[in-house]
Amino acid sequence: MTYKYFSGDWLSDCLILESYIQDLKFWTGTKRKKLCGIGESMLYGITYCGYLKTDKDGNKILKPRAPPPHGNYFLTKARQEYPELELIFKEFGLIHFPEFPFLNIQINKNYPVPRHKDKLNVGDSILLGLGDYEGGELIIESPGGDRILPTRYRKIKFNGFHHFHYPKPWIGERFVLIFFNGGLKQQANQ
Repeated sequence: MTYKYFSGDWLSDCLILESYIQDLKFWTGTKRKKLCGIGESMLYGITYCGYLKTDKDGNKILKPRAPPPHGNYFLTKARQEYPELELIFKEFGLIHFPEFPFLNIQINKNYPVPRHKDKLNVGDSILLGLGDYEGGELIIESPGGDRILPTRYRKIKFNGFHHFHYPKPWIGERFVLIFFNGGLKQQANQ
């Protein structure tokens, strides 16, 4: 099979995907900045949150609407600024986790998110670590015992809504992509 962006080989495709995200400009929102204080994080995809600010006349300024069938939602700033990534992410997912449709990707750069449970994710997420780093394993807490999983060039499928999770410290440049469905009811990845 011939692909437009990727080769079909896992490690090669991880390196290709890494090259696409290495030089992105990040728009870390206020809540995400307060959560960690360091690193960068942005949501790529669609969101229920459309309100940006108010203009000089008091009118609400909204983000652009997502295309059908997601027209009740809005495009994230990253999705607006980098529309070409939609096809790149979609192809990567279709090659490497075709059974896992997704609508959004949380992209973190050197972002040591504290222990947490996801609030809006529906079902499982897939986490992928990219970059030149050591450490940064994902800790997933569960009643049967914590799992400590290496993340670099690995895909980890887990339910972050049900389990506390967080990364161990790392050295180097670490990107983490979390593919998920953020509380959106429509069919993903279409």
